[in-house]
Amino acid sequence: MLGIDMTHEELLLFHKRMCDQRIWVAFKGAISQGILVELGTVVKSGLGLDNKFKKIFSIFVEMTQNVLHYSVEREPVASNNGELVGVGIIVVTETTDCYLISSGNLVDSEQAEHLTQYCTHINSLNEQELKEFYNERRKCAAKQQGSKGAGLGLIDIARKSDRPLEHEVSRIDDSRLFFTLTATIEKRG
Repeated sequence: MLGIDMTHEELLLFHKRMCDQRIWVAFKGAISQGILVELGTVVKSGLGLDNKFKKIFSIFVEMTQNVLHYSVEREPVASNNGELVGVGIIVVTETTDCYLISSGNLVDSEQAEHLTQYCTHINSLNEQELKEFYNERRKCAAKQQGSKGAGLGLIDIARKSDRPLEHEVSRIDDSRLFFTLTATIEKRG
């Protein structure tokens, strides 16, 4: 008996699927600063020093911080003196031609609408426009007290990603939706 709801066969199938899909890291749960550091160490140890891997690591950290700060699902973490932190999922996957860094977490309706519009806007910008938008938002963030970044993280992810950001929202119940974000780093180029 494994002591979990997953049977031996289900766990074996899950393991095989993770191997087949070349999943480097998959974490679901409360993400504290300590967990972020530990997961970051795991990702870093598997990456090396290649420039692409630095991008992957940077995007991974940014996405994990987004879950930590913005998920509406919150849980207390003992290592943070019971402080409530965001709950979500973060996955790093390798395919034959690229690396995918994905995150998912619960958001409210207002956040979902804002994130969808913001990601769509970011995806509409070319490289130069994205750089200008980043600098403009950075100036705004500096003026706003208590700001968690004025959306700089999403812009930074988009600037490092080799393809437009993939984003999707699915309704969970009357007040909560599940937001996913995926950034892609091409192996070539």
